[in-house]
Amino acid sequence: MTLTAEVRTGRGERIAVGAVLVVAAAAWLWALGGRMLQPYYAAAVHSMSQGWPAFFFAGFDPAGVVTVDKPPLAFWAQTLGVAVFGFHPWAIALVQAVEGVAAVFVLHRVVRRWTGPSTALLAAALFALTPVTAAVNRDNLPDTLLVLLLLLAAYGVTRAVSEPRWLLWAGVFVGLGFLTKMLAAWIVLPGLALAYYATASGSRGRRLARLAAAGAVTSAVSLSWPVVVSLWPGARPFVGSTTDGSVWQLAFGYNGLTRLVGGTSGIGGGFGATVGAALGGGPGPLRLFDSEVGGQIAWLLPLALGSLAVAACRARGAVPATKAGWAMWAGWLVAGVAVFSFTGGIFHAYYTAELAPAIAALAAAGLVTAWRWHGSAGAGRFALPAAVAATAVLAYVLLARTPEWLPWLRYTVLALAALAVVAALLRASRVAVATGLAAVVAGPAAFVVETATRPVSVLESADPGAGPSSAAALNTVVAVNTGAKAEAGYVRFIDNAYRLDPGQREVLAYAQAQAPSTPITLAVEGGTYGADPYLLNTEARVAPLGGYLGFDPAPSAAELQRWVSAGKLRFVLLPQVFLEMGHAGAAPGTPGDAAELTRRIGWEAKHCRPVPPARIGPAAATAGVLFDCAE
Repeated sequence: MTLTAEVRTGRGERIAVGAVLVVAAAAWLWALGGRMLQPYYAAAVHSMSQGWPAFFFAGFDPAGVVTVDKPPLAFWAQTLGVAVFGFHPWAIALVQAVEGVAAVFVLHRVVRRWTGPSTALLAAALFALTPVTAAVNRDNLPDTLLVLLLLLAAYGVTRAVSEPRWLLWAGVFVGLGFLTKMLAAWIVLPGLALAYYATASGSRGRRLARLAAAGAVTSAVSLSWPVVVSLWPGARPFVGSTTDGSVWQLAFGYNGLTRLVGGTSGIGGGFGATVGAALGGGPGPLRLFDSEVGGQIAWLLPLALGSLAVAACRARGAVPATKAGWAMWAGWLVAGVAVFSFTGGIFHAYYTAELAPAIAALAAAGLVTAWRWHGSAGAGRFALPAAVAATAVLAYVLLARTPEWLPWLRYTVLALAALAVVAALLRASRVAVATGLAAVVAGPAAFVVETATRPVSVLESADPGAGPSSAAALNTVVAVNTGAKAEAGYVRFIDNAYRLDPGQREVLAYAQAQAPSTPITLAVEGGTYGADPYLLNTEARVAPLGGYLGFDPAPSAAELQRWVSAGKLRFVLLPQVFLEMGHAGAAPGTPGDAAELTRRIGWEAKHCRPVPPARIGPAAATAGVLFDCAE
C-alpha cells in the first residue's frame, strides 16, 4: 500500500478507526465539567471574548494593557468555543479535545496513504495512547492545535509527492503552526522538505523551486500577524514577556533563542529557564528518558528509532511515495529529538507532545514490518520478539519509578512480553500478536487512564503531565526554585485562581462604587498571580500590571503616573498572595527586569494612599493592600 495506490475503506476499517477516535475522545473529555486549566491562558480567553482588540492581539486583560506570551491562533479557536457555549473551563477543554481527536484522524489518513490500513490504524491507536498527548489535550495549552496543524502539513507533503500544488498547502499549515507556538512549528521543516526533495518527480531545480515557493508561503503566513502587530498605527497592548513591547523579541527571543540556548531574552527569561530546566531535566542525549520526561514520551521512542533501520530495508527499491513517508517521519523525529534533548533554555516535558505523531507512525510501521518478516526464514523473523522484549524492558524501567502505583503492572508487562516472545518463536501467530501488543501498550495506556481519571490541580494544569508522578514532581520543583516563602504564596494562588474570595469581591465592589467611570476599574500588581481571579470570574476592567510574571514594563512607573493623572485609573491593589511570595518570589535566577516592578510599587507607596480595610469590608484585608491614587 502506497500513496499512489489508495484502497477503498471497508466497513471493518471504519468501525476500527471510529473505535480509536471514541477511545481518544473519552480519555480527553472525561470529567469535562470539573476541569482545571492553565489560569493564565484561560483568563486571556475570557478577556479575548469581551472585545475585538483583546481578541486580535491575544490580550491578557480586557483593558488592553498587555498580551499573553504566545501568538493568538490557539486562543482564537478557544474563544470561538466560548462564544458558542459561554465562558466555562469545560468550553475551552471541549475545543482542545475536538482538536486532539481531529489530530488522531489526520494521522491515520497520513499513515494510510504512506503504508496502508493496518499500520495507519495501529499508528492512530499508539498516538491516542501516548501519555503526553493525553496530558496536553486535557489542558488548554497551544500544543494541541500545533500538533494538528503540523499533521495537516504532513498530509500536504504526502499529497505533494504526486500533486505538487499540495506543497503550498503544507507551507500554509506550518505557517499557521507558527501563529500557534512560533518557532516550535518550524522544527518539522527539515523532515517535510527532505521528504519532498528526495522523492518527488521533476528535475532537481524544479523541486528546489517548489520548495522555495512553499518556504515563501510558510514565511508569509508565519509573519503575517507579527507584521500587522508591529505596524499597527494606533494604540495596542504591550506585547507580554518582552522588554520593549516588540513582537519580534517575543518570537525570536523569549519564544526562540531563550528556549533553545538559554539566556534572559524577554521578561522572566532567567527565572523561566531555571524552573523550566528543572521541570524537564538538564539537557543531554538521555533527557527524553529521564525521570521528568521519560514517562511522558519515551515508551515507544527506541522502537520508533529502531524502525529507521527497518526503513533502510523497506525503502530499498520502494516507490517514491513510500520513501517519502519514511523520510518525512524520520526527519520529523530526528530533528525533534535533537532540539528537545539539547535545548539549554526553557524546557517543559509537555513540549515533547510534538514528537508523538512521528513516534506513533514509525513505531507502528516498525511493528507491522517486523510482523510481516516474522513468517520469513531469515534473521528478520527475530525482529518482532526483539522489538516487543526491548519495549517491555523500557516500560518496566519507567513503571518502576513509581513503585507504589500499580506495582503489579510492570511485572505483568514483562510476563506478557515473555509470552509474546515464546509464541513468536513457536509461530503461534495470534497469541504473539495479542500478547505482544498488550505488552507494548499496557504501560502508556495505564498512564493515560490515570491522567483521565484522577483530579488535576491548577498547579498541574500550569505544567501538564501524565501518569501518577507529575503532580509530585511539579510540587518539588516549585519548592526548590522559589523557596518556602514563595512556595506558600504560590500554593495560595493556585488554590484560589478559579474563584474570587470574599475579600477580593469587596475590594472590586469598592473600586467600582468609588470610581465607576474610570477606564480601568482596578489595577492589580503581580500579573497572573494577582489578577487571574478577577479576570476569570468577572468582566470588570481589571488590569494585570506587569503581565504574566509581574515583570513586564506594562505599564512603567512613569506611564502609571500618567494613567492616574489622566483619570484612566484610580485604584491599585497589591494582592496578599503577591506579598506572601515576596514580590513574585524573588528566587535565585530572577532577572533584573524586576526593576520596573520595584519602581511601580515604589511610586504607588509614595503617591497613593492605602485604603483602610475596615472602609472596604470585613474581609478586605485578606485581599491585600488597596491604594487610592486619586490626586
